[in-house]
Amino acid sequence: MRLFTAVCFDDETKNALSKLSEAAKKSAGGNFSRKENFHLTLVFIGETERKNDIEKALSEIEFPAFEYEFKGTGTFEKGIFWAGVKRNKNLEELHKTVKNKLSEIGIETENRKFSPHITLARKFRPEKGFDPAALEELLPKGKKKAERISLMLSERVDGKLCYTEIFSKKLS
Repeated sequence: MRLFTAVCFDDETKNALSKLSEAAKKSAGGNFSRKENFHLTLVFIGETERKNDIEKALSEIEFPAFEYEFKGTGTFEKGIFWAGVKRNKNLEELHKTVKNKLSEIGIETENRKFSPHITLARKFRPEKGFDPAALEELLPKGKKKAERISLMLSERVDGKLCYTEIFSKKLS
């Protein structure tokens, strides 16, 4: 099974991200993420059958709930259109904590720099003159609260990419 850890969003946040995504679709092609799949990846795990070990490790994490804010939109070189999260020490520490806990049980994870973002589209093909910054006004407003870590299953169901929360650990 293909797994990752994430901070999941409430419906209000998903709706705002969906409006931003729909606005981008008017000026670009690509594979746009479905609203129900919007999340903030903490640590990508990949293919593993160690779900129970991972759940146990995540259940042992003690970390306080915290607030975060959205900031910026843009594209990565590999054709990813994203919405960003403002630099946040707590979010970075949570990422490190989860990564270290997984490492303790022998789960190898990606070794790239943590860049908190929400993937809005893959294989993104903007029309000439597309300016992602023009869509920033559509980002979710105000402070949001990270209240739990989620273990997510990534799979294709009837040809659609689906992310399903299979375990969660409440932050204190």
